[in-house]
Amino acid sequence: MATVTPTPTPASAPAQGPAEPARGDQRVEFVGIGWEGYLSLLKVPGEKSRPQIIYLNGDAYLVSPSAIHERFGKRLGMFVMTVVEELDIPCEPTGETTFHRHDMEAGVQPDESFYLANYRPIAAKDGKEDIDLDVDPPPDLVIEVVHTHPATQAVEVLRRLRVPEVWVCTKEGLSFLVRKKNGRYAEAKTSLSFPFLTSDEVFEWVARPGMASMTQWVKALRQWAREVLVPRLRGQGG
Repeated sequence: MATVTPTPTPASAPAQGPAEPARGDQRVEFVGIGWEGYLSLLKVPGEKSRPQIIYLNGDAYLVSPSAIHERFGKRLGMFVMTVVEELDIPCEPTGETTFHRHDMEAGVQPDESFYLANYRPIAAKDGKEDIDLDVDPPPDLVIEVVHTHPATQAVEVLRRLRVPEVWVCTKEGLSFLVRKKNGRYAEAKTSLSFPFLTSDEVFEWVARPGMASMTQWVKALRQWAREVLVPRLRGQGG
């Protein structure tokens, strides 16, 4: 069974002229599809990672991100890559890689993902082998952007997969979720992966208006990293 959001107009409704274009993220739910059905869905996009597919407890959720969703996701990904480059932090970006485990009834394609503390085994694959969470560690940091639908299922999947840190971004702000010893996430003001960063200052960059282009935004961010973050890290003994 599948439910589609937004709900289509009933056939009996009076004509209202041309339909409005869909706004926000588009989401389709497949209830009770099971693991084999989920694996079949993963084959449908082929080489493309869209729509994103989340799997949890036998149900699948397909999300086609909107332009706003993509803008925030790309900026957050560029933010992380700029910081690791300027501060010379080892990193293996894995983007929208599909992460799943059958025994945990969980699977996700995040907006962005990164191996930081655990980058070595992933870098050693040299792009020639798939990541297998039965033997490989989960990514150290995953980014999830929320526009018109909650990130509840995605966050639960990431918790089951034992991802240490998740950044959840909305138009209103950014939350750092850090996995505790009890296996639950708790919101933190500073990042686990980048303890010299606060959620407020990262969001200030992500939501920064008045930039003529992404190129200008990255150049300004790079300058800030050199002038502010490098001295800050040195002051913390980094």
